[in-house]
Amino acid sequence: MLSSCSALKRIQISQDKLPWKSSGDVLVQDDFSDERTGWEIVNNVYELKGYSEEGYLISINNRSGRSISTAGLQFSDIQIQVEAHKLTGGNDAYLGIVCRYQDSQNYYRFFVTPDGYVGIIKMVNGESKTLPDGQIRYHQAVKQNDGSNLIEVSCIGEVLSLSVNGRSVLEAEDGDLKNGDAGVFAETGQDGPGSFIFNDFRITKP
Repeated sequence: MLSSCSALKRIQISQDKLPWKSSGDVLVQDDFSDERTGWEIVNNVYELKGYSEEGYLISINNRSGRSISTAGLQFSDIQIQVEAHKLTGGNDAYLGIVCRYQDSQNYYRFFVTPDGYVGIIKMVNGESKTLPDGQIRYHQAVKQNDGSNLIEVSCIGEVLSLSVNGRSVLEAEDGDLKNGDAGVFAETGQDGPGSFIFNDFRITKP
């Protein structure tokens, strides 16, 4: 089922608030096998984003670069999941999910790193803060190096939670951002360029 059609992208009401949607309903589901589902296709000196045989590809061509791609819809309270892994590059990278994305300066991002760390970061007015206490954490649930991780995120009210491969790894509370788009992101570190694959993206109504 593919719910990211261009007609729905023009609707700005939160998809989880539509009166005919019930708890457990799938709001967006995409295996990235169909290039018509509306995710960004970009190819420039800084990044490459688009559909590939393995899934949705984000490739970043520089150090400390970040690239985000979203479904193009509005949501308030949702659960999101995606399978993600590093294809190339260093282990000081970040990959995961964005929630309540309003613009490049305002959103939450939830991540794993190829060297085993997890975290939740709030970006408001371009300033970032690691939730809940300023620290990222090492967790054994993360499959390291180029291992594929099932990343699951809940943004429900002020409660933000992150699970990896079926294990709850982090939770925080924050009420600054109430709604926005949702999608995936990748970020490189000082080790340089990197490429990342995302598969089986899904958003459900809690």
